[in-house]
Amino acid sequence: MKALWRTFIMLPLLGMLLILGTACGKQIPDIDPALLQRKASLLVVTEPSLSADARERLNNALTEWRITKQLAFEWLPDVKILSEEQLEHIRTGSFDYIVVAGHELVHATLPQAETVQGPKWLLLDDRILRQSLTVKGSHISLKAVQEDRLRQEWDEWVRQQIVSERPIEWVTISAYPVPSDWAPAEEADTVHLADAEGWASQFQFAVKAHRPSWVVAFAPLDAAQLQRLRAVQVPVVDINKTTLELQWNELLLSMQAMMNSGTWTSGPRPYEEREIRIQKNL
Repeated sequence: MKALWRTFIMLPLLGMLLILGTACGKQIPDIDPALLQRKASLLVVTEPSLSADARERLNNALTEWRITKQLAFEWLPDVKILSEEQLEHIRTGSFDYIVVAGHELVHATLPQAETVQGPKWLLLDDRILRQSLTVKGSHISLKAVQEDRLRQEWDEWVRQQIVSERPIEWVTISAYPVPSDWAPAEEADTVHLADAEGWASQFQFAVKAHRPSWVVAFAPLDAAQLQRLRAVQVPVVDINKTTLELQWNELLLSMQAMMNSGTWTSGPRPYEEREIRIQKNL
């Protein structure tokens, strides 16, 4: 009798559970099989100057992503400028992102990228950008180290020389003024413009009069101008020898986060601190 009573109670309960389960199932949308098969598609373009270590790390990361992150990628190494055939491959392909790395290659690619608006272009400049670049198009993002970051990197060293009373003779050109807190107006005679007529003789005279501890080239100078600096037999510091090393492991992590989240920031923007290493090369 008790067994019959339990059966009488359980049958309606089972029915209710089946109804609820069916109702809940109707609230879960079917997953489009095409979405499951969709892979992020990436084209990487690098210069011939990419180091062997960077090549290995980049290749290992991309290969791992292809397996674990469902990433489809192509890599064009040793490119100086994208050919028309390569541009056509990009236009007709299904790439979501084009990553271009290397100073000369980035500057050559920027005007080309403006005309190819399908994919998103991430340009990675690996030198200090002394003059700003204009980026046209919301599909282009340029990562670079700008002039203010260069000054920040050198500020501590310059101030150490000032505090230690180790005077500096500055050489620059009119397009690159020396920061006023490095060379105040009252020390204007320590700043020399290498694009001014007769600058070399005035520079030599000033070095003899001031007896500086350093001669610092602030602007990019040509070989002949740099030779004149070295000729005065004073230690020369060329700020333009500051180098930038891309940290590929960190950059690839940033790219992965960008692709996963779908976020995009166009135009010029700075690197994150973890993505680069700056060396002053004193």
